[in-house]
Formats: sequence, structure tokens, C-alpha cells
Amino acid sequence: MLEDSDDQKTLVSQFMTSRVRTARPDQGLEEIRQMLLEERCHHIPIVDEGRPVGMISARDLVRVSRRLATDKIPGGLDDRLTAREIMSTELETIRTDESIEVAIDRIGRGDNHALIGLDQDRRLAGIVTDRDLFHFLMG
Repeated sequence: MLEDSDDQKTLVSQFMTSRVRTARPDQGLEEIRQMLLEERCHHIPIVDEGRPVGMISARDLVRVSRRLATDKIPGGLDDRLTAREIMSTELETIRTDESIEVAIDRIGRGDNHALIGLDQDRRLAGIVTDRDLFHFLMG
């Protein structure tokens, strides 16, 4: 465990990505694939009226591509499939005012590669990924 006093604890809000590209549940997978490529990221939170309802990862799109028997994602995804159909709805969240140690513990278990950061109103405030934590720990 990292040792921080309560006065100097590092908050999730200090290391999360706060400018997050999001999608709606009804958006097509091809459009989400484009978002992942443009943002050079691995996760797109799915939001409805500012509240996270799901998450799509690059791994999810690989699975769908395989299921659809396409050779590779650059061949495109059928935009008739929507985020709602493949998004993970079991979201791992973290409050932005929690200690970075909490994020390290949760991601360190290996179940998730990203946590959705929530503000006090449970609205999307950002995302914390294993890469963010790597930079924190190594920086």
C-alpha cells in the first residue's frame, strides 16, 4: 500500500482522464470503433443523460468481430449493432474524491482495466485506467 496521510492523499480526480469520449446506448458499433481509433483509447463509457449505463472496450469489439466471422475490425462492423447490444453493464465505479490507492487495489485485482469516475451526483466525471495507474506508480 502507498502511504499517504489524510492531508496529502492523492485523489482519483488527480490522475483520471476527465475529458472522456462517450457514446449513447443507441449508437452503432462502427461509430464506436471510430471513436476508439480517433481517441487512441481502449474504453468508451456509454452514458444516458450524463449517467454511465455501460462500457465498451476494444476487446468487446474484437469479440463481436470474431462472432460475426469478419477477418479483422478494419473491415468494419455492422452499424446495425448498437452499444446497448454488447456493452458491459456491470460497471466498476469509483468516486473522484477517493484515494488513488482504492483504484490501484481494484484494478490490481485484474478483473477490470478501467474504472468509471463518478462525481457526487453519480454522473460521469472521468475514467481511470490501468495505464493511468501505471504512470502514477512509475512517475
